[in-house]
Amino acid sequence: IQAVYPAIKLNPKGFPAVYITANTEEGEFSSNAENSRVYTYNCTVLFPVGQNFVNDTERERMDYAEVTIAQVIDDVINVIDFDYEIEGAPVLFANAADVEWGYSDVEGGVARAANVILRIYTEITVV
Repeated sequence: IQAVYPAIKLNPKGFPAVYITANTEEGEFSSNAENSRVYTYNCTVLFPVGQNFVNDTERERMDYAEVTIAQVIDDVINVIDFDYEIEGAPVLFANAADVEWGYSDVEGGVARAANVILRIYTEITVV
């Protein structure tokens, strides 16, 4: 990952670029001591399909973009698996929804895009 942004940026400084934006927050009463929270984030990954972004060992730029984005999605999910706190609350588990693949216009051309919705389950202790 070359750049991570908390909002959509039209001209990212590097690729693959990742945009992580808040989606929703759900709360549920668990017991007299805890409340469950589910934080949902959109994680959008972009990688240009232009010829100048192809690694020297690769010949097909579209294949290279697909493999690169798939690896970034795995990296993002793995980071969440090993980061046991979010906004001060312990992470119980993370659930990654289906990945939506598409294309996005970026300055200088077209990028292969993938969006995964990350659902992070936590419990907050009520004092």
